[in-house]
Amino acid sequence: MTNVLVATLNLYHFAAPGIFWHARKPTATYSQAEWDAKKNWIITLLSEMNADVIGLQEVVSQDELKALLAANGYPYFYCPVAPAFDADDPEIYVNATVAIASRYPFISAEPLSGVAGVPQDTVIDEDFRFSRTPVDAVIDLPGIGQTRFFVCHFKSQGAFVDDEIIDGLADWGDKIRTTYMERAMAGVNQVAKRAAEAGAIYRMFRQSIDADADAPVILLGDLNEDPASHTISILTQADRVWSWGSVAANGIPDPFAFLKHVYKLYDAFNLVPMQGFVRPNTHGGVGSGSTLDYVVVSNGLNPKNPRRRGEVAKVEVYDDHFAAGLPKDRSSDHAPVIATIKSVGG
Repeated sequence: MTNVLVATLNLYHFAAPGIFWHARKPTATYSQAEWDAKKNWIITLLSEMNADVIGLQEVVSQDELKALLAANGYPYFYCPVAPAFDADDPEIYVNATVAIASRYPFISAEPLSGVAGVPQDTVIDEDFRFSRTPVDAVIDLPGIGQTRFFVCHFKSQGAFVDDEIIDGLADWGDKIRTTYMERAMAGVNQVAKRAAEAGAIYRMFRQSIDADADAPVILLGDLNEDPASHTISILTQADRVWSWGSVAANGIPDPFAFLKHVYKLYDAFNLVPMQGFVRPNTHGGVGSGSTLDYVVVSNGLNPKNPRRRGEVAKVEVYDDHFAAGLPKDRSSDHAPVIATIKSVGG
């Protein structure tokens, strides 16, 4: 049997010295020594993970990352779009990109620019687009076959208020009242954006699943939500269905019962028995962090599916840099998640 390892890794501002993240200040760029230390940490991590396919987030210096990965065993690399920079200061980046790196060639790799009908079927505006354009790639994995990959970085948490709006108000009462209102509305927008992104990705999974019920499809991403969040349940459809129309949940005719599993997606961590009672944090640290990073798979990789093309056998979180207290700018504020997928052939 063949094992294929897939991983997701948020690099934390992979931006070469001279590029600032979000604001021009000394703490928002790298010295050459810091940059070299960060790249060395990534090289060591790549060797330890030994992943075959990696989804990457917070990519700014795309050419440098491509060269680093090529030199360390990943000849196939794709970024869907260029990073965005401040129109008034081209050394400040305002939006990073995602990328995918692979040991195996891409059958296809393209930007996921559409949103699969979400605006017309929901209250989301027609101008809705992903906050960071995802990767949509197909790779022929050994022992598993053609597998569709999405790499995502969902809308960041946080309700950000424009300082200029508040600074333009002279009266302190106006400043305070306006801050709360602006923050409330910004909070609605960022929650709605992630929910819409989750719904759009679910619909993209369904493109493959509707054509082939056991198609292997994998999402590698920083989804900026907790596993118990409603956003993740929109993506996975893991919440219990209480009825099918007026028919009780247990009333599905036997020939169709398997379909209730086909149309769900699966957080890979939950597919592995005895994975552990406490889920490791993937963001912020061991003791006080959170879980934001995921490998999500279709039923075609579910160990309980008798028709599966492969199966999730192990999920690991590489968080040694949290325990070691490494500065996040010389490592990352995220820990990569690696899933081992085992072929089921002879």
